[in-house]
Amino acid sequence: MIKAIALGNSFALTAIASSLLCWAASLDSALLQFVQALFALKLIVSASAWLLDDAVVAILGIDLMQFRFRLISSSIAALVGLGVMLCRS
Repeated sequence: MIKAIALGNSFALTAIASSLLCWAASLDSALLQFVQALFALKLIVSASAWLLDDAVVAILGIDLMQFRFRLISSSIAALVGLGVMLCRS
């Protein structure tokens, strides 16, 4: 139960941070380029984490299902932020 709450909090924190960044990016063009670079970096890191998930799980010493849940929840949270940026602009 505690793991589920911790994973839910991780999703909520990522969604809030992503929404705040994308909202701020919709206000300023220089910040928009910075946020776009952050999302490109997140895409690269997420894609490599999906490809190398067995090695990453062995290094971090966590359960594979928990790792995949974190990858999926962070991707969904980033999409929430992109939705905020698109609706704002």
